[in-house]
Amino acid sequence: MTTIFLRVKHRFRERASEWFCAANLTQFGLSLLHPSQTFDSYAFAAFRNLGEQTTGVFFFLVGFTWFLGLIVNGARQSATSTIRLVCGALGTVSYGLLGLGLLGSYVLTGIWSTGIGNYMLVSILGLYSLYWIAVDKKVNG
Repeated sequence: MTTIFLRVKHRFRERASEWFCAANLTQFGLSLLHPSQTFDSYAFAAFRNLGEQTTGVFFFLVGFTWFLGLIVNGARQSATSTIRLVCGALGTVSYGLLGLGLLGSYVLTGIWSTGIGNYMLVSILGLYSLYWIAVDKKVNG
């Protein structure tokens, strides 16, 4: 058990951007699953048709699965990084869509949200992570 923890800890530094993205997606999903009506805010006007529960479950599952992939791949050097790659791609696209959706809400409501730039920048961080996941996959299989 100690060696597994040490491997995950050692690889954490190399994958800090992935851990951040996974944590951010998970917390965003959990926030949407909270009983308060987040999508009632004007900033989320473009998202209302998606359904808050469905969107929350999606983001939570992608983020949590990404966490699991990081733990498994960090603990076992020979483990596949496919889970990380798929979740990284879904996360990167999701962040980009969040940024675009908030931009769409601005067009609909005239209310600018800090989330526009925030989620677009996190999407770029996700692209950075995807590059290094692909390098890791090529090197380690």
